Formats: sequence, C-alpha cells, structure tokens
Amino acid sequence: MAFAYCQRLMAREVSMPDFILSRDIPFVLVASFLAAGTAWVMNGQILPAMGNRGIICLTPLAEEAAKTLWAVLLGAPILWTHAGFGVAEALVELRRRGARGVMAGWTALAAHSLFGFITVRLYSERGLFPALLLAYLTHAAWNLAVIYYSGRARTRLTGHK
Repeated sequence: MAFAYCQRLMAREVSMPDFILSRDIPFVLVASFLAAGTAWVMNGQILPAMGNRGIICLTPLAEEAAKTLWAVLLGAPILWTHAGFGVAEALVELRRRGARGVMAGWTALAAHSLFGFITVRLYSERGLFPALLLAYLTHAAWNLAVIYYSGRARTRLTGHK
C-alpha cells in the first residue's frame, strides 16, 4: 500500500497532506526513526573527518536526504517526518545537555519542521530534486549561521578534536 502511494506521489497524482491522519502515524514514526538513525551514522563519519566544514556542507545533505527519502519510500507525510526527526534531535539535545539543551531542542524541532515545510512546498510544485536542493541549501545556511554566531567557527575549523 505504501509503495503504491509512493508511486502515485512521485507521479504527482496525489499531494502531500498538510495534516496528519491517524493511519499515517506509524509510517511517520518509522520514517523519522530511520531518518534519525541514518543521519546519526552518516554524521558520525562526517564530523570527525571534517569538523565544522562537514556540519555546514555535508550534514545538511545527509539529514535532508534521509528525512525526505525515507518519507517518500514509506509513503509517510514529508512534513511530519521532518518534524519527527526534529523531535528526535531535540531529545538528543536534552539527553546530552540536560536543562541547557531545552532551547537547542526547541530550535531543532522548529528548524527541521521549517525544512520540512520548504521541502513539501517545492516537492508539490517542482518535484523531488529541487525540493531536496532547496531544503539542503536552507539547512546549510542555518548551520553556517549557528556555527558563526555560536563562536565555534574560531575553535574548530577542520577536524573534530
């Protein structure tokens, strides 16, 4: 069923809903979990090898591709898969930082939801590749701003130490 929906979606015979239906929840949870796991593995390779450059250039690509492609493959709503990924990232922030991670967690949820909204809007108008490209560029710009304004740009320009 999910595969048939995915084929119809890719052919633009149906559009992504702006709301979530109860039957979509399992697909969103699985897609979000798989996207978070995929990103976790990929980012685990990127950060030690490239440091901030990887966070700016490759991490957004890995995350946006993982979120969107898992959603499309499973027939899950893209927007809600992105939001679910944001929840997973928020939980990681809380686990790592405790109370200091609350703001970072909320920001992760908001940012990934925004990237999802951008992806859905462009996907419905232009297709998968342009949607992924714009979401990637937006995410990369976001990561650049976060690194620059957090002061991390001066401390870790290359590899993660």
